[in-house]
This record gives sequence, structure tokens and C-alpha cells, in this order.
Amino acid sequence: MDVPVIAICGIATDEASWAGMPVGRIVVPRGASIDAMADAILAGLPDRFALAGHSMGGYVALAIAARASERLKGLALLGTACTADSDEAREGRKTAIEQARADFPALAARLARATLSRNSRADAALLSDTHAMILRCGVGRFAEQQAATATRVDRCDLLPRLAVPALVIAGSQDAIVAPDRSREMAAAIPDATLAIIPDCGHLPQREAPDTTRAMLLRWRERIAS
Repeated sequence: MDVPVIAICGIATDEASWAGMPVGRIVVPRGASIDAMADAILAGLPDRFALAGHSMGGYVALAIAARASERLKGLALLGTACTADSDEAREGRKTAIEQARADFPALAARLARATLSRNSRADAALLSDTHAMILRCGVGRFAEQQAATATRVDRCDLLPRLAVPALVIAGSQDAIVAPDRSREMAAAIPDATLAIIPDCGHLPQREAPDTTRAMLLRWRERIAS
């Protein structure tokens, strides 16, 4: 029986960030905290499911895994981490919220460039699409997501207990979440496959869609076997 794969979006992204990927349903998390987002999504999930979380979506996926490990059949983590924010990171999120409220279009333009690798930024269409996606997020959702992410708890102790096929993907040029966070997670998960995609930034589903799709398909095969 095929296991439904639920994709969970990151900060300032939406369904477009998972376009063309082998997932069954795409969710844009909402809530005052990562735990609240996890509870809201979990309430609508079937008895058995797999999760694919990008960036903040990975934090939410880990929170769901902590709540319903017996129902989880697979976990893919893209450009994310298991750690809580440092004090410096929390201050950075506070500043980002203030900048968004002052001039969201300008912040969206900077964030679009920061999200993509140098090579990806040279693709004018991809840069424009990424900028447009961030603008669609709007100030309210952006501030909500940043605030929720700043208060998340550390989930690293969960990783060694995950008894499902896992896929951990990072872009080698990710300037948002360091690739080393992915290496650490893959080393801690018993049945994990690690992929560091060269010349890729924080959005592997859009920057390296063929490679990312192929890896997700192989992961789905592992879940089904």
C-alpha cells in the first residue's frame, strides 16, 4: 500500500516550492509556535504517513514525529536542522520581522537572493519566481513564522530513535541553514541517506529539481519496500 507523503513548506514559501516533486499533499504551516503548527497538521493526517519538510517545515516534521512516531513511515528533511535557535539567531529573526514590517518588498528581494546559490541567482526566472513567492507570503505570515521558529525546542535527541527510512538533503551553498546541520542529522538517524547537492542553495526543490525529485523517488521506494 502506497504511503501518502505530506510536504511541509518553509518560511515564506508556499505550494510552488514543491512543484513537480513526488509528494501527495503540500501544507503551508500556520500557528503561533512550531508545536501548534505540528498539532494542526497532525489532526488532519491519515493513520500512516510520510513527511517531507523543508527548512521550517523540517522543524514541524520533527515535532510531528515526536508526537506520532508509530504512525510515521518515512521522513525527508531538506535544508533544515534539529537544533533550537541560538540567542544570535533569535535576535536575527526579531530584526527580520522589524525589517519586514518597515519595507517587506525590500526584505523579500534580499531574502530571495540569500535563499539561492550564486549559480541559481544567475537564473533570472528562478530569482524572479522566488521573489514572487516570498512576496505572496505577506508580512503577517512571515512575522508569525519567524516568531514561531525562534521559540522551537531542540529535537536532536529524537533522531537516534527514528525507526523509519530517512532522507537528508542540503545544498552545498545553503546560506540559510548550514549544510553541516544536515550532516549531523544524517549521522544521528539510524537509516538515513545524506545528499549534499553541489552549487545549490536553500531551495533544492527549485534549484536542482531533477536531482531532488530522483532522490525523493528513491526514498519513497525505500518506504514502500
